[in-house]
Amino acid sequence: MKRTSRLALLTTLACVISASLPAVAADNNLSLEQVLIFSRHSIRAPLSNYNNALGNATTHTWPTWSTEGGLLTPKGGQVEEHVGQYYRQWLAKNNLLPAKGCPQPGEVFTYANSLPRTIDTAKHFLIGAFPGCSLPVVNRVEVGKMDPVFNPIITADVTDQFKQAAIDATNKSAGQAGLDGLNQRLTPNYALVEKVMDFKNSKTCKQDKVCSLAAQPSNLVINQGKEPGISGPLSLGTGISDAFMLQYYEGLPEKDVAWGQIKTPEQWRQVEEFKNADQKAIFSSEQIGKNAAAPTLTFMSGVLDKSQAKTADQQAAQQARVTLLVGHDSNIAAFVLALKIKDFTLPGQYERTPIAGAVVFQRWHDKKTDKDLIKIEYVYPTAIQIRNNSTYSLKNPLHRVVLQAEGCPVDNKGFCSADVFNQVLKDSLKN
Repeated sequence: MKRTSRLALLTTLACVISASLPAVAADNNLSLEQVLIFSRHSIRAPLSNYNNALGNATTHTWPTWSTEGGLLTPKGGQVEEHVGQYYRQWLAKNNLLPAKGCPQPGEVFTYANSLPRTIDTAKHFLIGAFPGCSLPVVNRVEVGKMDPVFNPIITADVTDQFKQAAIDATNKSAGQAGLDGLNQRLTPNYALVEKVMDFKNSKTCKQDKVCSLAAQPSNLVINQGKEPGISGPLSLGTGISDAFMLQYYEGLPEKDVAWGQIKTPEQWRQVEEFKNADQKAIFSSEQIGKNAAAPTLTFMSGVLDKSQAKTADQQAAQQARVTLLVGHDSNIAAFVLALKIKDFTLPGQYERTPIAGAVVFQRWHDKKTDKDLIKIEYVYPTAIQIRNNSTYSLKNPLHRVVLQAEGCPVDNKGFCSADVFNQVLKDSLKN
């Protein structure tokens, strides 16, 4: 019998629990009418070349990737094709699209941010879902530049009043003592990565005399026209967690993932807490969250609410049976918080906004009441499924967690009124 790592075993057990959730409606009165999938891109090579803070923070040599930084890896393309195959089966099961053949013109609308990794993710999804079909991927700006719809930047005037209100809200969301208090609560997490990185012997410690990450300040950084962020140790921790998780997803040998020192579920949870905490802290303030999410939510509102479809792309997406939008984890983090989605966990995952995962908005029609209903789910592969490059089907599905927006209560099947949800969307876009 082959040895199974504790990570794989515990993650698989969590997956079994999550997989037991129903993927389709059991009520014969309900029919699926429209689906909007907002997906994060699949596996990319690390954005950093490590000639920066990450490189200076360790004595170890970072692994070399064959894929250029920031681009989708070949395995990332395979993962996304498997994801697309699952969606096709799920859509067919719910009679929204046929199980085989190509969709009719206008039935599928696909729009990606204009970075290569998001465009390529969309293409691979379509290959998996609709093999042999020539379906276009819309991108509206020069490749390599951020499309405003997918760019979670601050567009408001960053006045002293705006900045202070955002800082106050961010500190409040971070808990007692604000970001400094958050750093202190993450002391065990910092201690773990300091050990893994051999931080005490790094250039950052030896030359810059910064030898304790938890002791350094973290500050909210807000500038008009730029994506908000948090400087200091939380930013470094986020970069470390991203690098290690990508190594794990890509399938590097265990001895090379975090130099063989991150192995248990608890260690992974500690490492990923940096990124999860960073996202929550940045976008939790109404000033930042609503402003950064507004372009994305405005487009989505036009897809889900016919009365709000203003542009040609919105109208095409609104008329389609299936709309696929491919962006980034920051987009999802921003609009989840702007919609005031109740806190949730994703069994089998360490990331709050995982690679190849998607927030899926479904419009169902209740024939008995002649009313439309909305169901929102996070649909995602688990960490071990990504590492193993698993294939998916209705018998071996992606995992699903029902999400609930504040002000739109759901029933025991996860449905809320479409009219109420559309009002929640409108409210999220108010200044």
